[in-house]
Amino acid sequence: MDNKNVAGDELNSNDLCHHREYGSYQEDKKKILDGLRRVEGQIRGVHRMVDEERYCVDVLNQIAAARMALARLAMMILEDHTKGCVSTAIVEKENAENTIEELMDVIKRLL
Repeated sequence: MDNKNVAGDELNSNDLCHHREYGSYQEDKKKILDGLRRVEGQIRGVHRMVDEERYCVDVLNQIAAARMALARLAMMILEDHTKGCVSTAIVEKENAENTIEELMDVIKRLL
């Protein structure tokens, strides 16, 4: 995204997100933080497995599990963002076009 609104004014992410003081994932914050702690533990486990020269397939399976856990967390945040920030921007016609463009950009990065 080029960080300009339709009128050509400079934008930052706070201009696009309806929740300027907190993320739209506020309701799921505890679940997200718990999930991130689990992923941190998984990554430490992968590090330990490599350090111990464990079987390659076992290491790869653990990496895949950590990636899937991160993908689930990303989807939770994306859903909250879409239902909160994006829908509000569309309803209030508040940088709606730029907000949708930002949403599409983040979806492309996640895929």
